[in-house]
Amino acid sequence: MTDTVAHRKADTMPDGTPFRRIRLDDDLWQRFEDAVGRADPDSNRSVVLRKFIRWYVGDIDEMPQRPKPKRSGEK
Repeated sequence: MTDTVAHRKADTMPDGTPFRRIRLDDDLWQRFEDAVGRADPDSNRSVVLRKFIRWYVGDIDEMPQRPKPKRSGEK
């Protein structure tokens, strides 16, 4: 791991980073958006995915924050 990767904030991307596609069920994608909004209203799905991937490969030690479960009847 380079110093650049080790010290980069988990939610930032360098200019020119290629766009990646991912296939997910529409319902799962929407539930993910809702969960990200509950966990961190100032974040977005892309930021959380990058953080998770960086955690998964060992670049960072802390997993992205997981939202509290919805209460029954909550949308």
